[in-house]
Amino acid sequence: MGSYAAETAASHSLARPRSGVLPGPRVPAEAVDPEQLTQVRAMVADPDVGSRESLARTLAASGIGVVDHTGDAVEAARQLAAAPGGDLLLVSLGFGAQAAALVTAAKEAGWARVIALAPVAEIGPVIDAVGAGAHGVLIGRRANPAASNLPSTIHDLSAREIEVLRLVADGRSNKWIGDSLSLSALTVKSHLARIGRKLGTGDRAHMVALALRAGVIS
Repeated sequence: MGSYAAETAASHSLARPRSGVLPGPRVPAEAVDPEQLTQVRAMVADPDVGSRESLARTLAASGIGVVDHTGDAVEAARQLAAAPGGDLLLVSLGFGAQAAALVTAAKEAGWARVIALAPVAEIGPVIDAVGAGAHGVLIGRRANPAASNLPSTIHDLSAREIEVLRLVADGRSNKWIGDSLSLSALTVKSHLARIGRKLGTGDRAHMVALALRAGVIS
């Protein structure tokens, strides 16, 4: 089991405000009071060492808080049980049948959000993960080590962009988001492009990490 944490987390905990989504007018990033932030605990479970460590570093550099990572399914299950009530589990479907078991273990341990990472679009493992309780699936995720700092423009996201990003955090597809919000797939894609420009990353998992840290979603 490995663990990464951003250097700034040593001085104060980073992530989402206890109150959830920031209400009212947009607040400059530098105006957010660190004392009103609570630490997010995340775990990356992925047998691919390159993908696992890259994503763990990216999440930690984003200041998300404590990021544990492991390439062993048995160790991941033990760690999930040892840290109940965690915030975000990213579990690779590369574990095969063990991936669904890890999703179940996370749900039983009270982890708030469980996202499956599908290296390729194979419907069988995706169905198994969703059936086990995964909130969503990200297909073909690639970590983006660039843009690792919290961008000052994160609180420039519009209400609609935050709504879209919240559904992305649940692992929803563009089509699902469009159907849910009565938007065309092209409009959803445009929203995501604007979000990406504001956050400095086009990677969906990294968008979620940055938004969790800043408290624009919870």
